[in-house]
Amino acid sequence: MKRPALAAATAVLAAGALLTGCGSTRAPSDQAGAARPTVSATSPASVSPSASGSAGSTPEEAQRKFEEQQKQAAAEHDKAFPAVAAACAGKSTAMPSPTPAATASGGYQPENPKYSENHAYAQLAPLNPLQQCRGDAHAARVITEAAKQAPAGPEQAEALLARLGYPGATVGQTAQGVQFSVFVPGVGPCLSGVLSATPRVEAHGRYLEGGCERPKSGH
Repeated sequence: MKRPALAAATAVLAAGALLTGCGSTRAPSDQAGAARPTVSATSPASVSPSASGSAGSTPEEAQRKFEEQQKQAAAEHDKAFPAVAAACAGKSTAMPSPTPAATASGGYQPENPKYSENHAYAQLAPLNPLQQCRGDAHAARVITEAAKQAPAGPEQAEALLARLGYPGATVGQTAQGVQFSVFVPGVGPCLSGVLSATPRVEAHGRYLEGGCERPKSGH
């Protein structure tokens, strides 16, 4: 009679140990879960672009900030280049209407879509009358100074442009002289040309793929 009782007691102890063991296997999992960082409602991983916009600024507020930055940049430009500002006062900021492409016969027809696609990398952003006026005035400044003494090389060209208020120019030596491209600080547009005994400088918009320097080829 003792052996059945002993067997029953052993079975009870084994069941208790099994339950205790199951509890111990869950504990590390809970600890790991507690140690893991939680993602809150404000975490970047859980905020959608629309939610982040509402938390930071609305599209209207972003537009207003952009316009304020543009006004500040224009004010800084006019302070740095008062002659240019005076020459272009009152010019319109409205973008010109696109003009149809001219054909060899003098008539007009829609531009070849495939040509535009293949040469999109070389297309320029249009300039409004104010931008064009500023660009022409800045180009004239560079031409006047470069004509006095043409830069002997890229380093001299960079120094000349920086002295005139156009830092960060891209320059390179060519057979015709020093070729350069630079963005008028703050407001633009781009100035590109050759600094030589007879300097040539042109004002233009940015290339649609970015920057003032003409891309070598498309993607």
